[in-house]
Amino acid sequence: MSEPELILKTTPPRLLRGVAKRERLHAFWLSARERAAILATAPAGFGKTTVLLQWRRQWLEQGALVAWLSADVRDEPLRFVLALLHALAGASGKAVFGTLAARCENKADQDLAMLTALLGEIALLGTETVLMLDDAERFPETTVRSSLPYLLLNAPANLHVVIGSRAPLSLPLAELAAKGGLAQLKADDLRFRLEESIELLDRRLERRLSVHQAAKLHDAVQGWPIGLQFAISRVEYEEDPAASVSSFSPRQGDLQHYFVDALLGDLSADESDFLIRIAILDYLQAGLCAAVTGHAGAEGLLDRLARGTPLIMSGHEDWIRLHPLARDFLLERFERLPCDEQIELHVRASRWFAERERFHEAARHAMAAGDETQAHAYAMRSLAMLGAQGRLTEAREWLACIPGRILARDMSLKLVAAWVFALGDRNEEALRVALRAAADPASTPLRRMIALRVAGGAAIYADRLGLVAELVAQWPPVDHIEDPLYVVAPLNGNAILALHAGRTAEVRELTARVVAHGEGGSLRLAAALARTIAGLSYLWDGSAYQVELTLSSALNMVEREEGRRSTIASTYAAVLAAAMLQRGRTDTAQALLADRLDVIESGFPDIVLTAYYALVRIALDKGEERRALAALDNLEALARRRQLPRLQLHALVEQIRIHALNRRTETVMRLLATLDQLAPVFRRKAYVPFLSHFLLTAAIAKAYAALGRQHLDEAERQLKSADALAHQLHRNYDAQTLKVLRAVLARQRGAAESATLMSEAISLARLGGNVRLLIDTHPEAVRMASELHPAYAAEPSTQNSESAEAVSPFALPVVPLSVRQGLLTAKEAEILHLLDKGLSNKLIARTLDISGETVKWHLKNLFQKLSAGTRKHAVDRARLLGLVNGEV
Repeated sequence: MSEPELILKTTPPRLLRGVAKRERLHAFWLSARERAAILATAPAGFGKTTVLLQWRRQWLEQGALVAWLSADVRDEPLRFVLALLHALAGASGKAVFGTLAARCENKADQDLAMLTALLGEIALLGTETVLMLDDAERFPETTVRSSLPYLLLNAPANLHVVIGSRAPLSLPLAELAAKGGLAQLKADDLRFRLEESIELLDRRLERRLSVHQAAKLHDAVQGWPIGLQFAISRVEYEEDPAASVSSFSPRQGDLQHYFVDALLGDLSADESDFLIRIAILDYLQAGLCAAVTGHAGAEGLLDRLARGTPLIMSGHEDWIRLHPLARDFLLERFERLPCDEQIELHVRASRWFAERERFHEAARHAMAAGDETQAHAYAMRSLAMLGAQGRLTEAREWLACIPGRILARDMSLKLVAAWVFALGDRNEEALRVALRAAADPASTPLRRMIALRVAGGAAIYADRLGLVAELVAQWPPVDHIEDPLYVVAPLNGNAILALHAGRTAEVRELTARVVAHGEGGSLRLAAALARTIAGLSYLWDGSAYQVELTLSSALNMVEREEGRRSTIASTYAAVLAAAMLQRGRTDTAQALLADRLDVIESGFPDIVLTAYYALVRIALDKGEERRALAALDNLEALARRRQLPRLQLHALVEQIRIHALNRRTETVMRLLATLDQLAPVFRRKAYVPFLSHFLLTAAIAKAYAALGRQHLDEAERQLKSADALAHQLHRNYDAQTLKVLRAVLARQRGAAESATLMSEAISLARLGGNVRLLIDTHPEAVRMASELHPAYAAEPSTQNSESAEAVSPFALPVVPLSVRQGLLTAKEAEILHLLDKGLSNKLIARTLDISGETVKWHLKNLFQKLSAGTRKHAVDRARLLGLVNGEV
């Protein structure tokens, strides 16, 4: 091998300036850097080489020797060893590796012996040494079978081997993994999370896209790094970024060329033809693909494509799916097939799904094949399952296609349709149909249960809790009912009633019984509703940590299976966003709600309220009061359109709070008058279970109004009334808020108990992970805590955060590390730490070895995230959030 070849193979590629340092992957490196081997395996376009180059820089900064080798198909064992020796000679400057390389060229059959000598010399270096092997999928089989395993299994303690490969390698690594010496980074780890995509798009496009538009682009590329780069290149020079996002497609431009040249160009004609014909399928499975294409080797072909290309992603259960961009590109090719062939492929797919009673998919393909009669027949058989699974958009689309005369003459089908209508804007219509069927003496026990379930769903979505109690009380015995759906339906009804009565422990007991029956098939939506109600109960208890434990992994699973905008995913996201907000993770909360609000708005009222609460607080965090008030106007309009007085109540109360804190007395008085006009509504039979809640919420609003006008006696009266109601309803979060307001009132009266009340409220909030209690309650509470903070932070050199809390009753909540990382990036945390020490921009730049402009950019982000206007204000806000307490 010539000297120029060796130099090229062992010279790392250029790391482009401006490449984002992804904190999540940096954290992975921190946890894995001591391992003997790190495997990064992902198809093209996932940024493996970029990540390896960033890690290389980090190891070099720590003083390690780092050697680089780009593999190729000629790297048989001896050539592989020779290249490694050359790489190590360049990285270490040690002549011994050059001497070994000279000997290596004359040792044709001694590759393992030379590899042993290489490993021995690395051990003698006594310095942390890293071998980075990129493009490892190109290694010949003999090297993968012998040289690589030998290198990994005999590596000395100071050697780490990092391997980047587009395809999994057949390496015997079980022993290494068992000993904890192996770390693996896969395609799903390299995909951008939504928050990462939003951060990258904000930085590269200078905030020209809204969060919702950024979420649309993220969904389009599914976090595929190179897809995101193509999206940025498409949008950044457009005059109308929003229009560019809407028209982003792989059917044109650079992305089309990438698919043609870099992906399809590497496939055989057989593989390309196969992909084009399965592009009509939402999800893929070997048997289905074989039935549609007639390809006998479909299973092996799918496996090869999934392992070696970015075209195929994981799905749910044993299904996989095409990447959305790849599918759109391939569908354009499918549309070029002869019309008869297109129809035949859809007919085959429809037949396969119908044989397996997957009638929704069968109906879709029948419709695509032009057989409307068959499509309607299948659609009618699919509606019940679609409704039970929460796939309401698809169900509504089929209902719009099915002739009304068919629905009118079939009561069973009519009740199925009523269920779909119940969970949306047509719940009044659904309620009439269901109540009529439930009261019909001719209805069987099963039909009566179906009707009561539909009526209960409609009542919940219409927020008519009094009617829910009546319907649950009418539930017939379920001893001989096979479908567990009719066992769990009344449990969910009782859980909703218990939630609003403040019996949160009972809520969790009831919802656990629902989930115990299973979460698949007809139970999917019922189980999701139960999980959501449980999450709400924790949220109302003020336990944000428990909300995350309840919903986070469930949300990830649903997103993989059904997409971000599905009914269930959006429902989970609304509750989880509120919890993340309480934990101080504002950006995460915003990302959870991005491009979902229209789905959430058609959900049941508690979900709508929870989402809007988070949206308003996020806007206020960013100093965008106008946007917060606009969101409340939208909530009030939605309340009127759906006839949901509780939504109107909360919109009014939040407006009163905002205006009262800004001393807008006339506006507050006008809103209070409107609030009083709502009181009779909550004395009606359908809404009377909410009466205590109305009284609690109204009392809090009036307390804010009184504090704003300095009417302290009135404020005390309202807070006393609200506190009694909060404890009666077991609303722990509201009780904590009221404790803070009582502390503020005591401070304004000059009462000594203010500090004690504040300390107790903070301590209770810390137990549940709510780091925002003071910020979300009253600015005076923030000032009080800021003044009290030095009581335990005076000697940071001798106190850690835990001992500081023990010393002072005024301690602010210490934010767990995960919360800190969720709010700030690592670089922002470093800059914040230096700000706290009083360093200038110039000194910060010198300390962190970054440019002054970079410091200014990070400061801008810090000010925005902390809602601060000055450097001192940013540090004060950070202390309040627990981001600065001696050390970051």
